[in-house]
Amino acid sequence: MPTATVLVPTHDHAETLPYVVGSVQRQSLQDFELFIVGDGVSETTRAFVIDLAARDPRIRFFDFPKGPRKGEAHRHEALRSASGRFVAYLGDDDLWMPNHLATVNELLGDADFGHTLHVGINAEGQLFGLLADLQSASYRNRMLTEPFNRFDFSFGAHTLEAYRRLPEGWRPPTPECPWADLYLWRQFLAQPWCRARSAMIPTGICTQTHQRPHLTNRERAAELARLTEEMSAPNYREFLWRKIAESLAHQLI
Repeated sequence: MPTATVLVPTHDHAETLPYVVGSVQRQSLQDFELFIVGDGVSETTRAFVIDLAARDPRIRFFDFPKGPRKGEAHRHEALRSASGRFVAYLGDDDLWMPNHLATVNELLGDADFGHTLHVGINAEGQLFGLLADLQSASYRNRMLTEPFNRFDFSFGAHTLEAYRRLPEGWRPPTPECPWADLYLWRQFLAQPWCRARSAMIPTGICTQTHQRPHLTNRERAAELARLTEEMSAPNYREFLWRKIAESLAHQLI
């Protein structure tokens, strides 16, 4: 039984997947299973993922036909086969730093649901951080009642046991809550038994390419290649903290 189940949904990002999967394979916590959940993938993407799975027995490919929206229901079907103590998610054009799974493992030692610090790239290409506090009742209430979410899919995680206690799990969101990740987060936060925690530790980068729709898949891959190289530098965390501090100061001012 692995410590973690990692779920990466994808539609047609064969160019970025090598960097995404590589960031999972470089985790300091190596006891994981990796589910790549295809939502009507192209032949190129399919061939690439099949080759990946042949070279790493921890990788399993779920090759679903194109579903409604972004194939949220496929994620639920894939998690029926999960066996990790906890589940962590990663977008198919985002990256984790090597400490992500280890940080989440510690965070969920006494919690059912949680997240690490959201670090994103804005429309101008600048890094920024978003503070959050799931241990605050007022903060949780805002997430339950407003279109308010301060951590993306790639930073959220939960125990598998807690997920299987939810009334629904992954489903296409409703018009009242159109964000798929927030729709799932709300299911956890609505449960009186759910122990939720925030860890304000940078463990990854969300490229937020939806804010930069002009980028081609090749340009997205080039950005991930650059970020992967930068993350390998010994002073990268110091650099990242400085950028996060600058963004938070700007938000406060």
